[in-house]
Order: sequence, then structure tokens, then C-alpha cells
Amino acid sequence: MDVYGLIGNPVEHSLSPPMHEAAYDALNIDARYVTFEPAEPAGAAAVESAATLGVRGLNVTIPFKQDVLDAVEPDDLASRIGAVNTID
Repeated sequence: MDVYGLIGNPVEHSLSPPMHEAAYDALNIDARYVTFEPAEPAGAAAVESAATLGVRGLNVTIPFKQDVLDAVEPDDLASRIGAVNTID
């Protein structure tokens, strides 16, 4: 099973988990979508920990869009704008 997720704070209001889970189920994809809600300024550490756990990809939301740049190899656009929206 593949695991994907959302990193942000707060994330309890997010509709991403049920939306992604419904898509996985409809497409018969063996995957789950979970949320991660680290305290600031632990965004980069949370991304590194997720990678260690084998999480396949993350969506990034407030307040970590800038903080996680140090934990990834950003593409040109992310480097130019100084923020990350997704990590694969």
C-alpha cells in the first residue's frame, strides 16, 4: 500500500483526505492519504521523517510552504517563488 499525505498546521479541517481516499477507492488504487500536523518550525523535519517512513508524496500547506524548501530538491519554479506545494 502506498501512503500519501498533507503536511500543514492546522489540517483537521482539510477535505483532502476524504477526497483522495474516494479517488483511490474509485480507481482501485491501493493507497491511503493521511495528515501530518507538526508544530512550527518542524516542517522540514516532518518531510524528512515522512520520507524515512516511505510516504510517497505530500501536499504542503500553510505554514510550511517555505520551510520545506530545505528538505527537498525543489524544481525551478519552486526555487524561484520560494515555496513548495507538492513533494513527490
